[in-house]
Amino acid sequence: MLSSNSMTDARRLNTINSWISSLTLRQELAALSGVILFFVGLALSSILLKISVFVVASSAIAYVVVTYRGRTSKDSTDGTGLDRETGGLEEKASAPPNEGLGIRTEMSGISNLPDKLSPHAPEVSASVEVEYQPRSYEFRLSDFFDLHEETGTQESGPKSEFANLIKKVLALVQNTYFAHTVAFFWVNREKKQLVLESYVSESTRFTTHRRKEIGLDLISQIANTGKPQLVTEINALSQPEMLGYYEGVESVKTFVGVPIFYSQFAIEPQNPVAVLAMDCLEQDAYGNETLTSLGHVTKLVSGLIRSYTDKYDLLLDSELLRSITRMRDQLKIDFTLHTVVRSLVEETSRLVGWDYVTVVLFDETRKAWVIQTVMNRMNDPYVGVTNIVDHQRSLVGDVIQSATHKIIDHVGESNLPRFYRTERCESRGSLMILPLNSLSRCYGALVVESKDVRSYSESDVKLLQKIVDASSWALEILGLTEVTNAYVTLDETTGVANHKYFMGRVQEEVQRANDFSSELSIVMISIDSISEHMNRIGKDGCDFVLQNVGRMIKNSIRPYDLVGRFDFNRFAVLLANTTPNEASLWAEKLRKNVASNIINVESRSFSVTISMGISGAVNEISDMDLLEKADRVLKKAVEAGGNIVRVY
Repeated sequence: MLSSNSMTDARRLNTINSWISSLTLRQELAALSGVILFFVGLALSSILLKISVFVVASSAIAYVVVTYRGRTSKDSTDGTGLDRETGGLEEKASAPPNEGLGIRTEMSGISNLPDKLSPHAPEVSASVEVEYQPRSYEFRLSDFFDLHEETGTQESGPKSEFANLIKKVLALVQNTYFAHTVAFFWVNREKKQLVLESYVSESTRFTTHRRKEIGLDLISQIANTGKPQLVTEINALSQPEMLGYYEGVESVKTFVGVPIFYSQFAIEPQNPVAVLAMDCLEQDAYGNETLTSLGHVTKLVSGLIRSYTDKYDLLLDSELLRSITRMRDQLKIDFTLHTVVRSLVEETSRLVGWDYVTVVLFDETRKAWVIQTVMNRMNDPYVGVTNIVDHQRSLVGDVIQSATHKIIDHVGESNLPRFYRTERCESRGSLMILPLNSLSRCYGALVVESKDVRSYSESDVKLLQKIVDASSWALEILGLTEVTNAYVTLDETTGVANHKYFMGRVQEEVQRANDFSSELSIVMISIDSISEHMNRIGKDGCDFVLQNVGRMIKNSIRPYDLVGRFDFNRFAVLLANTTPNEASLWAEKLRKNVASNIINVESRSFSVTISMGISGAVNEISDMDLLEKADRVLKKAVEAGGNIVRVY
């Protein structure tokens, strides 16, 4: 081992050698001449000659020093990065700090520098240039932003957004923990199921089944107990029972699973809503520190669930509000039983998944519960419209009698038929039945069926209950309207006789005409192109038109004649002691008056035309025959283009 003095001498010697090597040929000759003259001057005896020789030798040495310092100063100003006065290496202050790591050296008389500088390496006093080479890295936007995911035309909505984010979280967890598989399962306690939401796996044997019953496997244990599970050595023989999400045996050695909790309110949750599972091919790959770090992941997922649950609830409330608004708008146009039932079925199909939607109502004429309408997505065998429901021995009958909803997870396991014993329904899925109740009575039931088992939950019932209540109140109003109309003779909109009162008077007058052989005519009147007016001016505008036409008809008849509203767009006029020809003259005059009348609705001014069909009473004619003939010729007048009077 070298002593300290030996190391110092070696450094000095290396420094002298490096200095000599850096001199030019002229500088070397001048230095050599100065040294020789110095020793010659020492040998001379004459003082004058000795001084002269020393002056020349000093000049030679001074020349070497001055030229050497001038060259090193020039090299320093040229940016070589070497301080020749100190003999040390310095990086240029102007060199960018974030450029590459490569160093290139150039030396006079030295071909290469050592790869690594050590305490034993000789100090280098040479022309050294330090350069930074750029790293071979190419920036790509796809490394930092999923452009296709964000701008692609994918399914929109909170559910799809949450699924995309969970997929990214699972991919991050897999890369961070070098996992073989990472999976996210929902816990459905109502149906006692684990529902696979998303997974990231390097395995080709991952299960294709999205739902599985909660059992004894590790994920089910976490769902039941709410406690994490860590298994550092998995036996290949027991793997199917422990994991359960592989279709076959995988060489998995370590498993870790953690519960995910969620609470909508500021209370401590009791049971997990989901489970995050992760496995690895290495034995003892995870420990307690993994459970601790996964806790941060579960908190992140809980936050995502809270955010998207609120967003999903808001979306459902918005969709429900739109459904109720659509129902209200349709009932404004045509407030009938058919419209109520059709709106209920259409909005139900928008809110929940379905394969069949059915409405059952009570038929007063048949005194039985009857299938009013059926929507069949697959057009396969199912129950038919107008069939009578067995209200004593059927699932729908039980709901109608109890006035409470019912969810059947598996119809094939039920002892009762849906509607009646002889029904031909091939589906063996799940069923949801909601009664149509008002405060005073039950009007029927809404039946929604899916071919998949366990498709419906209490949340679906709560969602549909809003539109079911709206439909029930509409049916209640219709029933009250019928009761009211039975005791009222005038139509509320037009002020003429209502349909029921008019039909009673027609029956009386026809009987009187048959008994006394008197003349009697019926004039059926309809407004032309009423649907176009409806689209242009709306329901309220059409009601105003009907009021105007009804008032003109009332003003043109005699006190003992009668005008009534036959249906939405038609009036009927009973002309006593009037022949069909006389009725034709009266009708023609009315047609012209209506056509020339200007109607003002808001900022619109327009006129309407009417078509009329006339029939006269003959011996022993019935009231229905008389009305049917008038209706027949009215249809011919409309088919001919309208604004016409036709006589039967």
